[in-house]
Amino acid sequence: MRCPQPLGCRGEEPGTKEVADRAREGMLSLFRGQDGFQAYGLAEAEDRKLFSVSLWDSGDQAQKANELAASWVRENLGDRIRLESAQVGNFLFYETA
Repeated sequence: MRCPQPLGCRGEEPGTKEVADRAREGMLSLFRGQDGFQAYGLAEAEDRKLFSVSLWDSGDQAQKANELAASWVRENLGDRIRLESAQVGNFLFYETA
């Protein structure tokens, strides 16, 4: 089962590339050390909103990742972004090229 873990946040000031670089170095490293980790990505939407999605083997692992992510964002990017939402769900379908 693939359990996506979407997180929505909003940047407080310019510097999206810096936020992305820090997330790649810190959050990705943190997630890679957790059981069930499959994938992680960060995208920028309209109005400087950032949207990340990570994939996990189980809902419990995804929920634990939400807690880790919220803590990591607060400690490492709290002066740059604020977490607006965190959710866990199941893909109805998932395909790759």
